Amino acid sequence: MVVERTNRTTRTKEVGGPMAKDWRAAGLCKGSDPLVFYPPSEDDSLAEEAKTICGMCAVRQRCLEFALSTREKHGVWGGLTERERRRVLRQRRRSA
Repeated sequence: MVVERTNRTTRTKEVGGPMAKDWRAAGLCKGSDPLVFYPPSEDDSLAEEAKTICGMCAVRQRCLEFALSTREKHGVWGGLTERERRRVLRQRRRSA
């Protein structure tokens, strides 16, 4: 991400191609039923439909990195549930 400063404003823009600028608009989940990506319980088996959609999505990795960097606590992001994302974060901390 690049921050541009002018005399009166500060703008933030993504660096990269068209997908980098607005990855959310390119997600296969856009317009889907939110219950698919936010199952009503912590039972990971209820997230299988969302994981299937994520598995075919071109912006899955960007989505996952966003969720990891913002510590998203709910839903399926980038094909991983909250529990799975916590595991990834723990593994990254151990290997750092």
